Amino acid sequence: MGRNKMKIRLSDEDRALLWLNITLGSGTARVRKMLDAFDGSAAEAFRAAAKNEIPQFKFLNDERREDMHNHATQRYIDRIEKRLEELDINVATINSDCYPVLLKNIYDPPYVLFYKGTLYAEHRLPIAIIGAREPSDYGRRMARQLAEDLARSGACIVSGLAYGLDRVAAEGALDAEGNDYPTIAVLGNGPNVVYPSVNRDVYDLIAKRGAIVSEFMPGIAPTPSHFPMRNRIISGLSRGVIVVEAREKSGTFITVDCALEQGRDVFAIPGRVSDELSMGTNNLIREGLAKITLGAEDVLEEYGIKPMAEERKAVTPAELSFEQELIHRLLMAGERTYDELAELTGFDAGMLNSTLTAMEFSGIIKQSVGRLFSL
Repeated sequence: MGRNKMKIRLSDEDRALLWLNITLGSGTARVRKMLDAFDGSAAEAFRAAAKNEIPQFKFLNDERREDMHNHATQRYIDRIEKRLEELDINVATINSDCYPVLLKNIYDPPYVLFYKGTLYAEHRLPIAIIGAREPSDYGRRMARQLAEDLARSGACIVSGLAYGLDRVAAEGALDAEGNDYPTIAVLGNGPNVVYPSVNRDVYDLIAKRGAIVSEFMPGIAPTPSHFPMRNRIISGLSRGVIVVEAREKSGTFITVDCALEQGRDVFAIPGRVSDELSMGTNNLIREGLAKITLGAEDVLEEYGIKPMAEERKAVTPAELSFEQELIHRLLMAGERTYDELAELTGFDAGMLNSTLTAMEFSGIIKQSVGRLFSL
């Protein structure tokens, strides 16, 4: 499917569902109750509103009933569609062919999704990566490597594109150049609102290669109540959810609870017992709520997928800094421990850590258990 701007084409029922979603406001409860009252037909609700014949419901005050009546015109829906086209935003209702099957099957799926990019009904392996907004360097490395390795093997990484690990996971997925649909971002605001604004660069890349998805109308700002609503979509779109880092009491567990309720697999990256950012993940593993995960292979194995071999071009000395070249030469003789590298290079801890991290991110070296480094 191409990434070109597409004209929105909705059936009469879908147009009525779009109207219902907008006039009743964000969330599924009122829409569900209204559909129940009209035998599941948004078009019937639209016709009743046009005649000012919407019954009095406890969930519907007089002001909202009047607003529904005033906006129950085809011209109003035409204006909405035109504005969405101007913003290059598409619409998928729960009846649309492109509406994700996994999401459709949760308890309270959004009736309307607004999105930029391309939306697929099914994907080989959608996996969510979630965690702390202020992760450690360890958490960042693990999230980025997991996302890249999974995406390289064909997975689609789902995230919230918020601060911290959300962005890192999206960046890792985008690094998998062989995957033409590496990531989906689910927002807690309108699909044309970038929050936080520093994520604009990643947002634009996701819109080109994946999808920006939201149940909120364009222009809607983020509020605290939106994020729990967003979290059920993150897990709902995914077959499994990986928790990389989380404190003992963390908002991350809202998504975990949604995943467990939806019957999704939950994975967790273990950490040191003394690290606050690993207390949440370690507890998930200890309580049997999450499967211990040390790398992408553990996740892929659950779904019978063989990891794709990583291909990296050879590194030439001219591409390395002085510090990197020295470490590269030392590792050509075989793997070495962190302490050995510290002794042989004479670098202080800050210099050694930053150099090793940069070389790991570049795929020049890898780190094994016990802080063993090798090419």
